Amino acid sequence: MISAPLSILQVITQRRFSGAERICLALCEELQHRGHRVTLLCKETGNMPEIAHSAALAVRTPAISGKINFLSPFRIAAIAREVKADVIHTHLSTAGLWGSVAGKIAGIPTVAHVHAMNSKFCYQFAGRVVTCSIGVKEHLVSQGMPAETISVAYNGIDMRRFEALTDKTVMRRELDLPLHVPVIGCVAHLSEKKGQKFLLQAVSMLNTTHPDLHCLLVGEGDMADELRRLADELGIGERVHLLGFRRDATSIMNVMDIAILPSIAKEGLGLVLVEAALLNKPAIASNAPGIDEALEDGVSGILVPPGNPEQLASALERLLSDRELCTRMGTAGCRRALEMFTIAAMTDAVEAVYDEVISKK
Repeated sequence: MISAPLSILQVITQRRFSGAERICLALCEELQHRGHRVTLLCKETGNMPEIAHSAALAVRTPAISGKINFLSPFRIAAIAREVKADVIHTHLSTAGLWGSVAGKIAGIPTVAHVHAMNSKFCYQFAGRVVTCSIGVKEHLVSQGMPAETISVAYNGIDMRRFEALTDKTVMRRELDLPLHVPVIGCVAHLSEKKGQKFLLQAVSMLNTTHPDLHCLLVGEGDMADELRRLADELGIGERVHLLGFRRDATSIMNVMDIAILPSIAKEGLGLVLVEAALLNKPAIASNAPGIDEALEDGVSGILVPPGNPEQLASALERLLSDRELCTRMGTAGCRRALEMFTIAAMTDAVEAVYDEVISKK
């Protein structure tokens, strides 16, 4: 393992503040806590600079976004030389592309972190690739990337987010939720691939058996207006709450009885399912690579076919009607998450990769 502190340049070209961004910041903080000197390069948008500053991280916001921004690798290389970086660690595709090129320009080892089921193109120039799940690794290998160049570091959850949760009763009142009604929800970007429309269809199918069921949608995105219209058309508009981006999403998830991730596309891991498990919440999610590593079917929740509101409604009916099963799955999920998805374990795996690429240099 690494015997001396490193200077690490973390590079991310975020569009919003979501799963990959949270993982990047959590990793930066833990590396800094372990004595490394971390510099974060990111875009000015998406709340990330402000959140990073509040975490006492050194932040730069150079113009590095865009896959036709041919000045980007030179800007990254210049900053890497300035901070005397031992390694450049990138997150997301554009940063993966230009950060890897910057490493070649500056003669600095590079690590590309892949957080989703992406094309190999932007990552194939890195000295080493780290994926957030076995599913993502297999996806890259299927495209021809050598398996021996890819390491897996499961996403770790920052447990401090669970230390100061808003009281459930207070949060229900703030969200204008009756105190004793069942609540489900989805925390995800509002987009076609996340499948929220299938969740709304499933909720409408339970109007007879669970007419008081409320559904929370936490996140922002282009589908917000479409989802509002759909909820109204389905007759559930008064029980569907679109909450937008919320920094207190963990406290909101804590009032849910069941967490849902109805994605119709493959996920890198389905980080929100791990967060739900740490709150002792059972989950229902699409049976797709990546997601099936975050949720163990029949143990911590239920996996259903993607894009199938009937099966989703059936799974909801099963859990809503069996409180004992919900409790059992929530407890099992929390135990599993504490074993597999910690910041310390993720950072250990990343440090091992740093050690490997630096020693090869």
